[in-house]
Amino acid sequence: MKYITLLLALCFTILFAYDYFPAAQQIVKLPVSLLVILMIGLILISLLFSKNKNLDKKSVLKWKVWVTAYIILLMIVFTALGGHSQSGISFNNTFFWIVMLIAVMDILSDWKKLKRTQ
Repeated sequence: MKYITLLLALCFTILFAYDYFPAAQQIVKLPVSLLVILMIGLILISLLFSKNKNLDKKSVLKWKVWVTAYIILLMIVFTALGGHSQSGISFNNTFFWIVMLIAVMDILSDWKKLKRTQ
């Protein structure tokens, strides 16, 4: 399962790099469609394997925090390196902040529920 997570993170990082640095497609010649199909396949595989396991709420909470932090970290690094998002995923985008607010509220809600059950 960790390998799937690492591959997903790698694909996501490459897609983000393509968005922030369009010239990167000349360096890493992977078609965007291939990366998207690979990510969808990896997600489906992980869903199939997770049905056999009972994922506890703590693991799900950690996953949500990790994904949210990773997106913000990528945005900080790529912006600091001089990149500009072609699709509008940036700190200046109001929609991004609304989505982040919803994600953080969801994480806090899950954390409070987890804390009450312990």
